[in-house]
Amino acid sequence: MKGYVVIIGILVLIVSALITLNIFFQQTLQMEMAEQFNKQQLLLATAEASNIQSYVNGLKDELWHIAVVVSGLRIKEKRDFSHLVTEFFKGKDMIKTDIAFFDAAGALLFSKGDVTPGKPQVEAILEKTRGLCPGSMLIEQDSKRLQIAAPVCRENSFEGAILLSLGIQDVAKEFLSPIKSGSRGYAWMMDGKGDLLYHPTQPGMVGKNLYKTDSSCFKCHMSFDVEKKIIEGKGDYYGRHVAPSGEDKVLAFSSASIGGSKWIVAVSAPYSEVTRTIQRSMKFYSWLIISIFITTSIVSVMLIFFYRKRAQAEELEKHQKELESYAGDLERKVNKRTEELSTEKEKLNTIVSAIGSGIILLDADGRIQWINQTMKEIAGKDITGMYCEEIRVDSTVVGSYAVDEMQTEILSNLFGKKDKYFQVTTAPVKGADGEIHGYIRLVQDVTEMKKMEEQMMHSEKLASLGRLTAGITHEIGNPLTSVFSFVQILKEMEQDGFKKESLETIYFHISRIADILKQLSGFSKTPPVELKPWKVNNLIESSLSLMPPVELKPWKVNNLIESSLSLIQYDKRAKDITIVRDLWTDMPEITTDGNQLSQVIVNIILNAVDAMPAGGTLTIRSRVRDNHVVIMFEDTGIGISKENISRIFDPFFTTKEKGTGLGLAVSYSIIKKLNGSLSVESEISRGSKFVITLPMNGAR
Repeated sequence: MKGYVVIIGILVLIVSALITLNIFFQQTLQMEMAEQFNKQQLLLATAEASNIQSYVNGLKDELWHIAVVVSGLRIKEKRDFSHLVTEFFKGKDMIKTDIAFFDAAGALLFSKGDVTPGKPQVEAILEKTRGLCPGSMLIEQDSKRLQIAAPVCRENSFEGAILLSLGIQDVAKEFLSPIKSGSRGYAWMMDGKGDLLYHPTQPGMVGKNLYKTDSSCFKCHMSFDVEKKIIEGKGDYYGRHVAPSGEDKVLAFSSASIGGSKWIVAVSAPYSEVTRTIQRSMKFYSWLIISIFITTSIVSVMLIFFYRKRAQAEELEKHQKELESYAGDLERKVNKRTEELSTEKEKLNTIVSAIGSGIILLDADGRIQWINQTMKEIAGKDITGMYCEEIRVDSTVVGSYAVDEMQTEILSNLFGKKDKYFQVTTAPVKGADGEIHGYIRLVQDVTEMKKMEEQMMHSEKLASLGRLTAGITHEIGNPLTSVFSFVQILKEMEQDGFKKESLETIYFHISRIADILKQLSGFSKTPPVELKPWKVNNLIESSLSLMPPVELKPWKVNNLIESSLSLIQYDKRAKDITIVRDLWTDMPEITTDGNQLSQVIVNIILNAVDAMPAGGTLTIRSRVRDNHVVIMFEDTGIGISKENISRIFDPFFTTKEKGTGLGLAVSYSIIKKLNGSLSVESEISRGSKFVITLPMNGAR
């Protein structure tokens, strides 16, 4: 039992020592925190003193500039001076300021605010200003106002003075009233003579001097020793003020030079507020130590009570050491495995970075978890965290197929890239339980492959078109020859004017049909088979060369458009169509094949007419852009769907019930052969716009 008492006594001594140290550390920490808080107040006081000094110096500079301008421009009119003052102070946050302009005799020429001649103070300032020419300025103050005077000098002669006056209380309120040091701290100001210039809680004390104190001054101060030392330059820039109420305050001072005077800015806060947090913390720590003491005592009694089980405790300790040894071995193995995994991760990152395709890792909900650098370059931004549906909202699926659980899609207009095609392959990521935990996607740019595929398909269609046109030209050509011959005979025999004109029109259109058949027959001319290596692009160019040769000569584009329109003027399909001509009058001649270009124009016009079965408007425009001639056909028809617009120039593709799908295919081939381009823009129910672009120097 005696041993128990000794152990408990030792515990009491330890806890008592801890409590004593806690109190000592609390006081030390409070003092240190107060000092640190005071240094922060010093920074605040220094900043505001600097701001006040900068503001007054800025007013002084502006006033000097106004005086220079007034002396140089000989400003006498009130409105001119008013305009000058307004311009100089425009855009500046101004404290309420009075300004006046006096001539050499002291007569007031202009004033803004409460500055009037005749006051002794104003006259004294003007008298002092007379001797400041050239270039000097006067700054004076009392306990309420700050006066800045600038002489107006001309050839070192005094011509007048500009006086600026502002309230010291207004300046102090502007810069010091927003300052709060803690919840009850504030800022106040005095000058170098000891006059109180501003105090937010004691406005009745403003104007009194701390060297001339009375009983009212000691309601909140026991002495002004700290303030006097600051004014006299004998003290630090921060200190501690003892109030008669018993609540100390921490003070920090900084000064601003205003002319020949010094303004001292002070920031103060109650000492108890600064140390309140420490007191609370220390009280908590004291209770914590007491709790630890009680707990330790209980534990000690329990350990003593179970002293007889020491052997079991030693066995437990031995087992604990074995566990620690095992834990150390396990930790070493984990560290080694972590290093191996880091090495493998670096290898994987190198492989992923070297792959020329984009890689996306998604969770089960389709949210992007990670992408590689190539994917960032393809998307043009970091899409991590977005959902796949967000980034492919405007894309179009061109084709798709699935192999086992892998889904592959060909997308266009992905990431807003209209002229690009991307192959997106998606594979599920499964866990050990077989459930899908996410997906991995491989994104490849297959634009060139897609274009090559389309070019090969186009070449195959042109070959098929050649075989078809061979039969068409043969079947139509024979009867057409007979009709052509009889029309020639009738032209020679007919004497009636109207009938002769009608036969001329028939003859012209039959000639056009013959030319079209001659052009179509070009598709049937296939060269003999010769086996040797070829490039795909060369094969496509050779397929286009099967078109009939062009006949180049100068043509006027507007004349071709007008002649093409005359060919369809009697077509009953165009009777409800309004044709608007917007043709540029200064269109230059171009070197091209007029007959083939006219055929293209007629084909596009007839297509537009067919797209407006209930009537509408067809606008035809001609322009010159960048050494190219541009012909635009814009209708108000039914439009072309997004999935069909990429196929309208393919042979045999048509959306018409009686269409052959040859008109636009032939037109496209003709324009390409003329070294031009044919493009289309369309929207369902909004109409279509076909654009022909041709160089002015003709085909190659």
